[in-house]
Amino acid sequence: MSLEFFSSVADKFLRKGLDTAALRHQVISNNLTNVDTPRFKRSEVRFEDALRAAMTPEPPGLPMEITNPRHLEPQKKPSFTEVQPEVVEIRETTGRLDGNNVDIDSEMAHLAENTLLYNTMAQLVSKRLGILRSVINEGRR
Repeated sequence: MSLEFFSSVADKFLRKGLDTAALRHQVISNNLTNVDTPRFKRSEVRFEDALRAAMTPEPPGLPMEITNPRHLEPQKKPSFTEVQPEVVEIRETTGRLDGNNVDIDSEMAHLAENTLLYNTMAQLVSKRLGILRSVINEGRR
């Protein structure tokens, strides 16, 4: 039996989105935990721009060809499944005298947004599994 239902582009996209949202939740929680730690610098997860770049189609044109060993290799654009979220420490800003740059209101807003995004993707996964369950049950009749 093939499990192509679980390896479609939509499923891979949802899986990567859920993994990224879970990582983002951990990073935001760490920021909130250290809101009173002197010189603590907040972190954030960067993913969407890299995903957007990976999903943007290549512009039409001629492919690059290497005709000399000293030519540079053309950069390959990663597929969206190869794009990984990146945790980045934000050092440029300092909002307080103790050197900490965590803004609790901003972090809570990010947490609420991330929770909404995670729940939406989890509901989509649930609906896809519901479709599969329906297909299996109809096959029994």
